[in-house]
Amino acid sequence: MIRQLQLSTTCWLQPIVLVIVLLVCVQAAADDEHSAPGRDPVPLFRAADTLQLTFSADWRRLVRDKKNQQPYPAVLHYLDASGQRKEIVLTVARRGLTRQQACRFPPIKLRFKHADVADTLFAGNRSIKMVTHCDTGRRWDQYYIQEMLAYSIYNLFTERSFRVRPVVVTYHDTQRDSTDAPQFAFLVEDDKLVARRNGLKTSAAVRISPDDLDAMESSRFALFQYLIGNVDWSALSGPEADECCHNAKLITAAAGAPVFALPYDFDSSGLVNAHYAAPNENLPITSVTQRLYRGFCVHNHTLAAARAEFIAQRSAIESLFNQESRLRGSTRKRALSYLDEFYEVLDDDSKFERKITNACRK
Repeated sequence: MIRQLQLSTTCWLQPIVLVIVLLVCVQAAADDEHSAPGRDPVPLFRAADTLQLTFSADWRRLVRDKKNQQPYPAVLHYLDASGQRKEIVLTVARRGLTRQQACRFPPIKLRFKHADVADTLFAGNRSIKMVTHCDTGRRWDQYYIQEMLAYSIYNLFTERSFRVRPVVVTYHDTQRDSTDAPQFAFLVEDDKLVARRNGLKTSAAVRISPDDLDAMESSRFALFQYLIGNVDWSALSGPEADECCHNAKLITAAAGAPVFALPYDFDSSGLVNAHYAAPNENLPITSVTQRLYRGFCVHNHTLAAARAEFIAQRSAIESLFNQESRLRGSTRKRALSYLDEFYEVLDDDSKFERKITNACRK
């Protein structure tokens, strides 16, 4: 049986060169599939199992030289699915603001060249944020395990969200030829990849208005931030005049189309409750564990639908914490109690109206 091929619209069949054209069109179709909007060509974030990674770099210098934000050469080692050892050349650099000041070990930005990750688990990635252990001790692990789960919570509501992958990292210092004990960390998908798999693109806007945001997604975004008790974000502008936004990235279909905000960095949330986190002094709260709704009134017409989504996903959210074996019992208990307080508001019409609907930003 002869299989029919769907040819690209740019290919014109001519009987004399039929064979040649067929070969060209097969390759064109493959190229079209690789670049097609909405396709997910990146294998790294398709699974959620924990990866064992080893990074070799001048870690001592990177940790101690806080003024140097430039990338350092590094090598990544891991075992692929067949058990073969893989080696990838990359660079590592310090990133972040608050955590660089609060942490002994800073969060890291990984950067790859396309050719160096081809045919590896990291294929398709040019840059990845890695949330690190910050400091030694079980308390620190608990912070970032909960932060990783916050990303997983938002994944339940929309594909327009950052996926994460847990890892256990061994840090090999190339200058001292020494190795630290393995530490928990997690990788965060790049915003360009989130945009690509949703058939969208990143936005270059440096400032937008609430009217520019997709209304339904904005309500999901705001309720999610209220759920985890996070006020450390802005979806409209950023601290720098030439870049938007604060702890949010923007993606859209085209100029003038609705904008979707992607939330990230949740270590200042009440859910994580890091000891170094503090609320903005201009807000009417005195602790990060106090919830404050920061959604926009212009989107209130979508709040009922978003509220219903969060109520429907309660069991799934709780399961994320109940099934996370790395959480200590006391951490899990506190987190689930904190989630219960959120649902006390969602399940009560008068509380929802007072704390959410009427607390919106005009």
